Amino acid sequence: MIRMIEDPAELAGEDITGKYILRKLNYHWFAYGKAGIVTACKGTILQIDREETVYSERWGRRAYTGNGKRYPGGICPISAIACVCDTPDEVNAVIQLDVEAQDEFYQLIAKTEARVQALAAASRNQIYLAAAE
Repeated sequence: MIRMIEDPAELAGEDITGKYILRKLNYHWFAYGKAGIVTACKGTILQIDREETVYSERWGRRAYTGNGKRYPGGICPISAIACVCDTPDEVNAVIQLDVEAQDEFYQLIAKTEARVQALAAASRNQIYLAAAE
């Protein structure tokens, strides 16, 4: 099950121990970042492990398998959690949505830049026409 976390204060660390978490990243709206696996909870601080990803034909990118080598991932405040997933497939699905959103975002930027270029070109033409009159 994928759970979006609206209010991290309602989370109990014991409920998410052994689950995958994705953190909120504040510098852009997409990209939850790398997943972590909660190994312990001390108050509002979670101890997490990272899992090694491997290339997946299914996802067309590196993905979590649930069997990857684990290594210490440090700590994470419970308030930073955006999403909790039970399985590697769920984590990969959420990350895939991020990948698609990022692609759409960059396409929108490119489309806007093209429109601005067209507007600038039209503006230059108007200046030249006014000067010719």
